Amino acid sequence: MEIKLEKINDITLVVLNGELNMNNIYRVRETLKKILKEKKSKVLIDFDKVPFVDSSGIALLLEIVASFGKANHHICFCHVNKKILSVFEITKVHKLFNIFDSHEAALRSF
Repeated sequence: MEIKLEKINDITLVVLNGELNMNNIYRVRETLKKILKEKKSKVLIDFDKVPFVDSSGIALLLEIVASFGKANHHICFCHVNKKILSVFEITKVHKLFNIFDSHEAALRSF
């Protein structure tokens, strides 16, 4: 899993590249916890290069969304492929996530 951070005005863009699974959730968790600790209140996670998310990845996303919510920070996702989106829908977690088709749509939500 590669994790690339970019800055768009006051928004932190987190670009993930690789499967989000039990082998690499710790690295993603630490990156997102660091962002939260730095009080970066607007985060967009780009899933364009994420082909698969397993149950541990979904658990991590739920944990992170809850942490950001408790801190009154805003986090959303974009470019979630149909396969992952269907897993989110089957598990009903899509209702808890702010998911957008594009960077532009997500950025407007902030």
